[in-house]
Parts: sequence; C-alpha cells; structure tokens
Amino acid sequence: MWSVIILVALLLMAVVAYTIYGHRRHLTPSQGEKINLAERPNSALLIIDLQEDFTTATGKNAYAPEMVDKLINAINGLVKTANANGSPVISIRQTFRGWYIKFLVNLLNEGRGNPTSGGLDLDMRINGDIDHDIVKSRADAFSEPELDRVLDRQKVGKLIIVGLDGDFCVKTTIQAALNRGYEVSFSDATTLTLNPVSWQKTKASLTARGAFDQGLTMTATPDHRGETEQEQAHENTGT
Repeated sequence: MWSVIILVALLLMAVVAYTIYGHRRHLTPSQGEKINLAERPNSALLIIDLQEDFTTATGKNAYAPEMVDKLINAINGLVKTANANGSPVISIRQTFRGWYIKFLVNLLNEGRGNPTSGGLDLDMRINGDIDHDIVKSRADAFSEPELDRVLDRQKVGKLIIVGLDGDFCVKTTIQAALNRGYEVSFSDATTLTLNPVSWQKTKASLTARGAFDQGLTMTATPDHRGETEQEQAHENTGT
C-alpha cells in the first residue's frame, strides 16, 4: 500500500516539475547573434499573436472587447504608416506544439492556439498589407530562425513590437530582440495584457534594459501620435 502511495506521489512530483520546466522554457528568451546597427538602418513592425483565438475569445482569460477594439485601431495606424513607408510588417502567430503543452492548453485555456483550433489566423480587422507571416511555438518570436533571416534580408535594426500578451509573448520577444542588439519600441496603446499591475512591472524591466516605452509610429508622424508623445520623442533624441 505504501509503495503505491509513494509511487503516485513521485509521479505527481514529476508531472509538476516537468510542467514548471516546460513553462519556464516556453518563456525563456533566446540569445542570438548580435547585429550591427550601423548596417541595419531600416525599421519593421512586429505584430505578436493578434489571432482570432485570443482577440475574439470570451470567458476565462479573455480580453475585454472594447480594449481589443482600441488595440486594433492603434495597430492599424502603424500598419498604414509602415505600408506607406515600405517598412516590413511581420505577423507572428502562435501555434503550440508537443502533446503535453497542447493537453494543458486544452485543459486550461479552451484549446486556444492549438493546431486544431479554428482561430489561428490573424484578426480580420487588421487592415493593410502583411509582408511576412511567421508561426512560432514558443513565446519568443525569435525562437523561429525565419524571423532572424527576414530582418537580416530587410536590413532591419529598429523594431516596433505590438500585440499580446504584454507579460508573456510580447515581453519575451522584446527581451530576445534586445539580446540581439535591436532598438525596440513599444507602447500601452498597442499592447494588450490581462494583468495591468504586472504589465507595469514588465514595462519597467524592459525600459531598464533599453527598450523605448512610447507611442511611436514608423516615422514618428503627428498623425498617429499625441502632442505629449512627440515631445517625449524630441527629449529622447535631443532635438
């Protein structure tokens, strides 16, 4: 009897340990090769996980529809500017891999992001041209080598990263970009999070590493920014 209890306890401990390991691995940003910013004068817009599975969900772990609408409107402004300037717009979409993580997603998050889900496509409300579409299986968009290759071909050194969730895939992708030496910008208006309190801490940690917390467009035009944001940008550039 005791041997059975001990065996069950060991199995449970193994499951918990594997779950914790998998979660940490999923959220660990990659390192990557350092880029030379002098050879990367261009900018790109990265749209993270703005998929129907996450933007149209209801119930547990769902974003408020009015917040999603505001997010999409703000991102559409950036897409319009990027398209006009010839800057690449890159959609990054999440599709979970591996039987165990897919099991957990089915159990805890209604299967959102699993390969069999019908909501893996980019939200249809995004207007404009998407130049590249990359599917990832981890939080870090750079975990897919294709992103490094695309940015290298386009001579991109500056990234505007938008989407969801700010505390997870957006955060991890920004960290991975900073690890590689990119200049990174993000803003509240173009980032969605389920935990606003945690997001404040995330923003502080990202800015401490060198990311820019401001509402920038691809060319910093006044059409898509308020007067205060323009003043902040002038202060940052010394102009």
